[in-house]
Amino acid sequence: MNTDDYEGGFEESQIKNILSDIETNYNDWASNFSSLVVDANDPASVDKVKDCFLKMRHEVAIPLAKIVFYSDEREILNKVETPCTIIQSSSDIVVPNTVAFYMQKNIKAKSTVEIIDAYGHFPQLTAQLQLLDALKVTLGVWS
Repeated sequence: MNTDDYEGGFEESQIKNILSDIETNYNDWASNFSSLVVDANDPASVDKVKDCFLKMRHEVAIPLAKIVFYSDEREILNKVETPCTIIQSSSDIVVPNTVAFYMQKNIKAKSTVEIIDAYGHFPQLTAQLQLLDALKVTLGVWS
C-alpha cells in the first residue's frame, strides 16, 4: 500500500474498493481483476488466473486479500543477509517497479533487480521465456 514515502502499488481507498468488490460480487471481481493483473493479450492466462480465483471459497478470499494488500514487511529487509535477485515485470499493476528498487536499496545483502519485458503480475504465465532467461543469468546457467 502506498504511504507518504513509499509507492507500494495501491492507495488505501483502492484496496477498500477491491475488498468491497470481493465481498459483494466475487465472480465479477475475479474476472475484472484477472484482466488487470495478467496481460489481457494472453486470454488463456487471464482465464487460468480467473479460474484459480473462482476455485477459492469466498470466505477464504477476503482474509487472504487483506493479508496480501495490508501486509507490510519492509522493516525486515535490512535483516536479509542472503544475496538476492529481484525479478520484476516491466509493467506490473500490483507491484510497481518502485517496490523492486526499494527492496534492492533496503536489503542488507547485495541485491540486484532484473526487469523483464513483461506485462502483469504473473510472468511465469505470460513471459516464460523472459523469466527463464533472467533465472538462467541469476543462477549462472548458460545453454
